[in-house]
Amino acid sequence: MTDGTPHADAQRKAGWLPGDQEGLETWLSHLVQRADARGDETTLHPVLVEFQALIATDALVRMQLERMLEEVPQAKPYSRRHVHDVDQLLRLLNEVLTMAPEFSEDSMVITPVAAVLDWAMGTPSGFAAFRNPTVNAMLKKVLETWCEFLDSPDSRYVLNDSPAGWTGEAARTAIGIDQYEHDPDDDHWASPPGTTSSPAASARVNVPSPPPTTTR
Repeated sequence: MTDGTPHADAQRKAGWLPGDQEGLETWLSHLVQRADARGDETTLHPVLVEFQALIATDALVRMQLERMLEEVPQAKPYSRRHVHDVDQLLRLLNEVLTMAPEFSEDSMVITPVAAVLDWAMGTPSGFAAFRNPTVNAMLKKVLETWCEFLDSPDSRYVLNDSPAGWTGEAARTAIGIDQYEHDPDDDHWASPPGTTSSPAASARVNVPSPPPTTTR
């Protein structure tokens, strides 16, 4: 659908989004299917109800968001459009708010909000929207809501030894879990007694102190 020019932005280079475009689009397709399966029973999270009200009452925000989904990003090699309108965008973000990143040996989506917005980030109207302080303030609330979920026990469902879990051998090697303080016998890799009690996602890394400086 786009010109197919190879593209590698900072999020892909850093590993926050899959380096391969097919992996990202497969993830998006599954997210769309998950949202569509809920049908008319979808109840938006309060933060997205607020976002919905903002879009309905702020003409500039509504225009920017509608156009960024209509336009086609020329620098990102998408095979097709996955997010078609603002209502669908809100439903997809609604799904993301109760999703924790899953492990994958091939293509991980560590920042799902960015994955949903990736198409729009490559469009002229998306560039304008993401420079709009009102839009940024609203997205900050969305991200803070997602962070609250990640800090909650509900996010621990990804701490398992399945291929998509974080306690399997491949995941343990990839994240270098031996560098973290954790209890390997605990279901959620809690920190051992005498250290900060937290799930594996919040484990503390032992970083060596820098050597003392000398004065000549």
